Amino acid sequence: MEPVIVEPVRGHFGDFSWTRFSGMESARRFVKGSMPKPPIHHLIGLTPTEAGLGTMTFSMPMTEWLQDSSGIIWGGIYPLLADAPISMSLLTGLPAGKALTTSELSINYIRPPSLNSGTLVGRGRSVYLGREVGVAEATVEDGQGRTLAHATTRCVVLDIPVDENSALPEPSEPISDPPDPYLRDVPEGSVLGPTIWDGDKLVSQRRLISREFPRSPIEILTGLEFLSVDEGRSRLSWPASPWFSAGSPFMYGGVLALACDSALGGAVWSTLDPHAVAASLDMQIRFLRPVKLDGSKLSITGSVRHSGRMIRVAEAEVFDADGRRVALATGSSMVIPGGVEMLKQGISADKIVRGEGTE
Repeated sequence: MEPVIVEPVRGHFGDFSWTRFSGMESARRFVKGSMPKPPIHHLIGLTPTEAGLGTMTFSMPMTEWLQDSSGIIWGGIYPLLADAPISMSLLTGLPAGKALTTSELSINYIRPPSLNSGTLVGRGRSVYLGREVGVAEATVEDGQGRTLAHATTRCVVLDIPVDENSALPEPSEPISDPPDPYLRDVPEGSVLGPTIWDGDKLVSQRRLISREFPRSPIEILTGLEFLSVDEGRSRLSWPASPWFSAGSPFMYGGVLALACDSALGGAVWSTLDPHAVAASLDMQIRFLRPVKLDGSKLSITGSVRHSGRMIRVAEAEVFDADGRRVALATGSSMVIPGGVEMLKQGISADKIVRGEGTE
């Protein structure tokens, strides 16, 4: 099945006319819906809900589209949400003619996500805002108000020429046929369950790559494609699609973080014994250069750098179509012996990570 992002892109992006307003006024306009929504909103449902001086809140529904073939939802969906409120909390303190770009994002995963998490809420708070650099933090909460992740960021302040005569774009009419991707049903048979991890992990991963199994929902949604997996290494491609814009002409940082998390996870899981699973603990990503949304393919490699009995540490590198390095990431994972059998018994990932699956 073709990825959803081969469809014509929905939403407005590449227009900086909003910078004629202060950051606070722009943020309020985005919340009120008086500015057009960007493509990433239509793809995953990322939506601004509150804006205050030094604070910003976004929501994102947990949908079946975020699952892999086994039904697991990876921690990489947390930066997918967190990058918006954490950077826009800084934007609210900027004058007209200014914008931001994320240079570094660090995130700690506290509880694993699941379809039972409901609508996630990301709350960003400005910590420091100078003329050139800003620092902020964010939490990700589930529908019950429990903290699932904590993130910090460093952003660089940019000067954007203001054209007072340019027309402000109007909100676009909603499209209901077909509905936005995140509102659709996932293809039948795209989630096979944890039995795919029976036996050797590397063999299972290669069966997924060879398309012996159907593409997973997250692959169909984003165009993610694993190209190869060896012990301790993974290699994948990720399209630089306009669907991955949060309003600018460049890839939304949260999407790039999700891609890195996929490479890190793929590398770590290739080192596990047949009965174990691994839970992501944290990730740090540095954005080295902007990624143009021209439809080209990014190349991402993941490699395990430390393979301890309980903790695995991996690195990821992202290169654009011209071979330039655009991002670097590191992450650690906790090995959970017997995790596959617990998943097959229907024990939630949250209980498994918290050590409650064996009680």
